[in-house]
Amino acid sequence: MKLVVPAVFQAGFLDTVAPFPIDYLYGAMGGDVGLRAQQWLPQPKADELATYVESAREKGLAFFYCLNVACLGNREFTAEGQRWLVERLGWLEDLGVEGVVLSNPYLIAFAHKRFPRLRIAVSTAVAIDSVDKAQFFEGQGASVLYLPEFINRDFPLLAQIRKRTRAEIVLLSNVGCLLHCPIRQYHINLVSHSGESLELGTYVDYPLMWCSKEKARDAGQMLKAPWIRPEDLGAYEEIGINQFKLAGREMDRPWVERVTSAYAERRYDGDLNDIILGFDHLEPYGKLPIRIPNRALDGFVEFFKKKHDCRMGCRDCRYCDDFAASVSIVEDQGRNDFVDRVGRAIDRFESGAFRTASGK
Repeated sequence: MKLVVPAVFQAGFLDTVAPFPIDYLYGAMGGDVGLRAQQWLPQPKADELATYVESAREKGLAFFYCLNVACLGNREFTAEGQRWLVERLGWLEDLGVEGVVLSNPYLIAFAHKRFPRLRIAVSTAVAIDSVDKAQFFEGQGASVLYLPEFINRDFPLLAQIRKRTRAEIVLLSNVGCLLHCPIRQYHINLVSHSGESLELGTYVDYPLMWCSKEKARDAGQMLKAPWIRPEDLGAYEEIGINQFKLAGREMDRPWVERVTSAYAERRYDGDLNDIILGFDHLEPYGKLPIRIPNRALDGFVEFFKKKHDCRMGCRDCRYCDDFAASVSIVEDQGRNDFVDRVGRAIDRFESGAFRTASGK
């Protein structure tokens, strides 16, 4: 088992995580666009990143650079955009990074042809949810495929992708996204343009608010979310998948270290909320009022190994709902307050009764 872990650019972090079974770290320099709003991410400068990559390499930790923005507004086809890409990718190659994480299909082909020494990892944003897609991007030069979280429990499909490709297969393990989220692609595009939003005066993560309200309203949605617990990694190793990505670039060092330790040890005795991104807290509304003891979920995944086609909808299946009812700890008044507060904010956005800080 190997982990893919978010980089924390603080003294001592590399020493703390070096003993864990980490394949590589991932991150980016301040200012480069990706799938997280810049205001929440670490902002290392070029010289700081260079020192970090070298220090990581000395400890046996490789580094992948994130340029996984889904949309560049077609700037990649301008002379200025091409020049920037060549300069950035060339600098990363000289820096000694192992590879780059990309989601734009053109950038994947461009990077592979212009900088063949850089390994290409295809982002989860691409949504590789079929063997055909996996083989296509492998043919474009990708050696690492991050599969989308929403197929994490489709064991027959995962097994076929593993069997019929040579690329490394990586599963995104600790995100609390709604299963088959209907606004997933919109969320990806919204974050890709978060820089422009900030220039106008604000950034509103409407999809995250909507998603958090749904999870607080219905605990069953939290179990339907396609996370992978530390205790369940073996179920995926059985079908030949042994690399697992941990999300959390925007989180602080104690959180990243806690999550990395939990997955490295294949066990966590606290609440599932503590290690799954999007299950614990929504700023400024506070903690989600539903807690799920992680060890109460022992054996939960076995159902999906035997029967699966969640794409068809739950229909008369109540497995997740009934399991949630038996293990979740719900603060009824807190849940009502949380859902009401977030719901009123969403109503304001949806009715247009708000303005950016700049008034534009």
